Amino acid sequence: MSNPNIILYHANWSFCSQMVRVALLEKGFSFDERHIKLCDQYPEGENIDKDYLAINPLGTVPAIQIDGNTICGSAEIIYQLDKIDSNSAYSLYPNNVNEDEIRKWASDTTITDGVEFASTLGTIMPVFSSPLLQYMIKQLPFSSIMKILLKHPRKDRKMIFIAMYFGNPSKRIPFMGVKNYVDEILKLEKLFSDGRTFFYNTFSHVDINLMCVFNRLIDLGLEETLSYKTPFINKYWENLKLRKSYEEGILNYYTDKEKDLLSEFNRNNNSSVLKAIIKEIDKRKITPMKRFGTVKYD
Repeated sequence: MSNPNIILYHANWSFCSQMVRVALLEKGFSFDERHIKLCDQYPEGENIDKDYLAINPLGTVPAIQIDGNTICGSAEIIYQLDKIDSNSAYSLYPNNVNEDEIRKWASDTTITDGVEFASTLGTIMPVFSSPLLQYMIKQLPFSSIMKILLKHPRKDRKMIFIAMYFGNPSKRIPFMGVKNYVDEILKLEKLFSDGRTFFYNTFSHVDINLMCVFNRLIDLGLEETLSYKTPFINKYWENLKLRKSYEEGILNYYTDKEKDLLSEFNRNNNSSVLKAIIKEIDKRKITPMKRFGTVKYD
């Protein structure tokens, strides 16, 4: 088959952009790239310029154009990409699994509008990322904050950015996600205790999302939470990192700007959230055994 004409509008460090890049690589599609300088990291704030808002009126990334048709939001983009014939030998939506189930898990592991704050693994990631977001926003010039206030189409994003620029809400926000995060991690540990290689034993949309979730935890200095009393998740994560798409779709997009930013942030960031997560895990009664399927949780 001929490759469809694909243009991807994305950002290097964007959580959801990473997901779509990995999906494109896994499916074997070539694509043209349009890097969007996001208003929370760059003074240019290209995602709230009229040219990009004409593509995605919400001003978020990623957005994709496939043969001229625009799709926004990582979950829907990946779902639609998987429907296109490709050179890939497998589907990101395995035939032996109910499609609605996969879509529900995919929704729960990405940032989904309309989902309760910090209630799913995907919506917990922005909560944990809030100190990093605030760190970036405080480095922006005042003119960029005014541009956000005047031009950002989403009132919720405006209010968050303004609060972070002038205040320090991220001092408390991450702790709101600790309990639910531990719930989700232990749920996954129990799932993977049967020895499966991937979420459905074949690489799927859910594995893409979890790859990006786990990678974001590294960015935030929280990778230890993937191995602390969770050996099956740790083994799964090591397996995910072996995917060629992890290197090409995620790691290769970290420029010096992202690397320097994360280095500075983690050098100045304390480990209070990590300690809170470890403490919450310790509160749970976990009895890991050597055999698959014998991890107990109370």
